[in-house]
Amino acid sequence: MSLNKQADRIYRGECPIEEGALGNLLAGFGAEIVVGHPTFRNTDNIGKEISRGIAAAAEVYAKRKVAFIVTDGTYRIDTPDASTLNAALEAARKSFEQLKPEDRENILVAAVPYDGYRGDRTPGKGSALKLLFDEVALCFSMTKLILLDGDLRNDLKPWFQVFQHAQVKHQMQKGDKEFFITARYARHFVDASLTRFVVGPLTTLMGEYVPGGISGDIVLSAGAVQHERDAEWNEHRRRYGTDIATTFDNIADPKTEIYEMYLGAKLHDITDEAKLSVMPGEVIGSALGRILHYENQDGRVTRQIKEDIPLKRPETWGPEKTGIEFIDPGFTSIFDVDLKRKTLVDKFSQFKEPMEKVLKVDTFARIENAHSRLANISAKDSDTFEFMGMTRDLWIDILYQNIAFMISNQDTETVKLCLNYLYTAAFLEFCREKIMLLGAKTFGEVRKMQKSLGVPPEKALDFYRNEVDMVVEQMALEFYNSRRKILKYL
Repeated sequence: MSLNKQADRIYRGECPIEEGALGNLLAGFGAEIVVGHPTFRNTDNIGKEISRGIAAAAEVYAKRKVAFIVTDGTYRIDTPDASTLNAALEAARKSFEQLKPEDRENILVAAVPYDGYRGDRTPGKGSALKLLFDEVALCFSMTKLILLDGDLRNDLKPWFQVFQHAQVKHQMQKGDKEFFITARYARHFVDASLTRFVVGPLTTLMGEYVPGGISGDIVLSAGAVQHERDAEWNEHRRRYGTDIATTFDNIADPKTEIYEMYLGAKLHDITDEAKLSVMPGEVIGSALGRILHYENQDGRVTRQIKEDIPLKRPETWGPEKTGIEFIDPGFTSIFDVDLKRKTLVDKFSQFKEPMEKVLKVDTFARIENAHSRLANISAKDSDTFEFMGMTRDLWIDILYQNIAFMISNQDTETVKLCLNYLYTAAFLEFCREKIMLLGAKTFGEVRKMQKSLGVPPEKALDFYRNEVDMVVEQMALEFYNSRRKILKYL
């Protein structure tokens, strides 16, 4: 038996979990709402997140059956680290003790490792979610699947209220369609690099600007989950490219309505994506793969590029409608200017060949010269703070060249490598702008500021609205408005 009962409506899975075991458990419970938490080494947070979720569900979804499922990558067949699973289950037990008996009857918690499910051992968020997507197919009572990252620290009650309100309104007004809810919230300006510089612009080539689909906090109607079961699950999708693939598939489906909900801020462990590691490449590769898939399927991407088609936007609920006000993302120490500079300098050679292959001669020469200049500066405390001078106009043109190369050559791998380096350079230039706005002009000043990098609380709302979100959105719109430049590179 791969699912062991720990207490009433609390279960722990063992590796490898049997196909159908979780789905049959959900079906027998009659789950109407499933909350999925993909986790990896989230021992310090997942218990608190489960507790907040149970308390919120008991209030917002009173008298409805809610199941919380942790699908964990910490526990592997060959390295059985149960710390995250145990933290989730212990929190569930304690939370159940605080509930009224009638509320306790309506909540189920299961924490399961995904390693080995259906014979696959690929580590990654995608594998964690694939287990969920496949298993909820057996639970015909489910109306929506809420996916929340395992490091989330937000109060979940207002989020659940917004999701419930959106579902009710959708069913009343557009009940013949499925729904896909994405989040919009303030994120630290050194966070969310892929969302801002890759995902946002590339979704416009599918006809709709949906930057929040990669946020990690999304809601799918039961029918929309079918996209995930129908999809081809390559390595990009199984590892880190799952969120962006889901976003593209829902944009592509005319039977799915997309919503963007303002949720304040994402309070979590700020990620350092812009470091030329595997994860950004997987996300970029997954996005490119979906663009090429739909282009080859029906030519929709080149049609979107060539024709005079207005860009669609999701149905957007701002703070006035969600009732959630701006939340300051706060301060972080994750940004290290010396490490960022060293990364751009040292890893250029690793990505040089794909960049030279994809980019036009003059563009590559410009990048090579910028790298040479960065490599030769001393970066003393008194030196002016700089990276590679990657302007947003140049970044947009680089995206055009990469999309044209991919469509012409049917080659996502070379483009993925090219963009992994160049998006990092573009995003770091964006960070440099913001840091200089905050008053740090030299490397020495940045080294001091980065120990606690953020915006003074009294200035945070205007800063994130005008200097971050508005700038990023304008870049995506400029990319779309001038998209026909792609044609000259084909």
